[in-house]
Amino acid sequence: MLAPALALVVLAWLAFLPAVWSGFVSDDFLLLHNLHRAGGLGWVFSHNDAGEAGAAGHFYRPVWTLWNLGLFKAFGASTTAFHLGSLVLYALVTLEVWLLAASFVDRSRAWIAAAAFAVYPRHGESVSWVSGNTDLVAVASGLGALLFVRARLPLWLRILAVALLTAAATLAKEVAFVLPWLALLVVRRRRELVLPLAMLVVEAGVFAGRYAAIGGIGGYSGYHWTPLHALGSAASYALAAGTPPSVPAFRYWPVFFVPAAIAALAAWRLVMLRRRRDRDLVLAGRGLAWFLVALLPLLSLPVDLNNANGERNLLLASVGLALALAALLPRVHAVAGAVVAVALAGALALSLYSSFDWIEAGRLTKRLVLAAEALAPRGGELVLLSAPESYRTAHVFTGRDLSEVLGYLGRTGFTTAICVPVNVREVRGDEIGFRAAGGAYDGETHWAAPFDFPVLHSAAGLTGECSYSRLPGGPEPSGLGLRALAEPHPSRQLVVLVYFDGRDWKRCC
Repeated sequence: MLAPALALVVLAWLAFLPAVWSGFVSDDFLLLHNLHRAGGLGWVFSHNDAGEAGAAGHFYRPVWTLWNLGLFKAFGASTTAFHLGSLVLYALVTLEVWLLAASFVDRSRAWIAAAAFAVYPRHGESVSWVSGNTDLVAVASGLGALLFVRARLPLWLRILAVALLTAAATLAKEVAFVLPWLALLVVRRRRELVLPLAMLVVEAGVFAGRYAAIGGIGGYSGYHWTPLHALGSAASYALAAGTPPSVPAFRYWPVFFVPAAIAALAAWRLVMLRRRRDRDLVLAGRGLAWFLVALLPLLSLPVDLNNANGERNLLLASVGLALALAALLPRVHAVAGAVVAVALAGALALSLYSSFDWIEAGRLTKRLVLAAEALAPRGGELVLLSAPESYRTAHVFTGRDLSEVLGYLGRTGFTTAICVPVNVREVRGDEIGFRAAGGAYDGETHWAAPFDFPVLHSAAGLTGECSYSRLPGGPEPSGLGLRALAEPHPSRQLVVLVYFDGRDWKRCC
């Protein structure tokens, strides 16, 4: 048991190890701001609002805040400490996946499923991004609760452990509210249905406390649930589950043959299991059901298949994929073992490749924030006609302005507004340009730094004091474009216009 467990830990750490050398980006600065003003345990549970400004989101996640507060008190604002903490949590989650799968199938297949989970490239946002550790805290606690559902221990002890771990999970991230339904998929006997019921009772109490603490349900008020959005989001998660995050899928559409091939292979295995009336067929169904149930709270938030934004929401759902894989794997022999080894090596390479994106994203953030401060008019507004939203799979500036990072640094003598988000693929200058077009600005770019357009939501609805829209002309893959119209509406008299040219800020027009 010890040797295979250590092997899983090494795989989990190795897959995303380069991110340890990355810096703070995007929402990390809001997290740091909250940690600086945290007033202790009582404050965390009574005043915690871990959301971004405006309509971006308001959440009640005190257990997640406590995890980060502990790291902050012990090591200060050390990116290395936060990233190492995430790797420890990820290794724990990987071991929990192994134990859960081993309660259904033999240890060898369970180990392979857990190894696939450890090197799964779509876990990058949860592991490599400091703010993504909210998923790690929630899933580690939630899987712990589900392991007690499966455990062969006295029922009273299991009820107590399940209740405590469920509370911790739901107080870390809202996706954990699906735990009672996941428990129904793994419970052993009918008389143990009291365990999912205990989860449900605990979550009712957590919901009441959450509602009182933040004055409502919270969440992303700018992302409205509709049947069309739900269908589109579900499709994006299904496609993301089988596509490499480092490829802008809507531009290189042949990449969609990969999830199609995986789905066809899985369907073939399901048919074979049904013909043999193999009991693994039931586990495969449970795994797929797990995947769908874990996505239900997230169906207004699609994965951006061009830059991996939102893939953190796949962490809990991918446990279901691991269970399905454990069921679908054939009995291990030499040929099958070689195929599995090659597949794991390929996934590991993709995970390592995307991990380096966060290093460059951190460098971009640090350099561009200092340059923005130098350009900004004191008492005025700096309008960023274009700004890097992401560097490949990693976040840079994902809000409507730079208020989070500037506020954390104490730079409050001016305001900012971002118009057109850019998905940076290669850091090169003179890739983007703008020219005045009446009261608006016509922007053009190249594929090294294409403009990013929401697929299921309005572009204007995601911004503050600057709306933008796609201009006709040139190739228009879904979610990306080479031409955009920026229409700033600054709230201050003194305004400086700049744009990101693919490497630096440049004054405009």
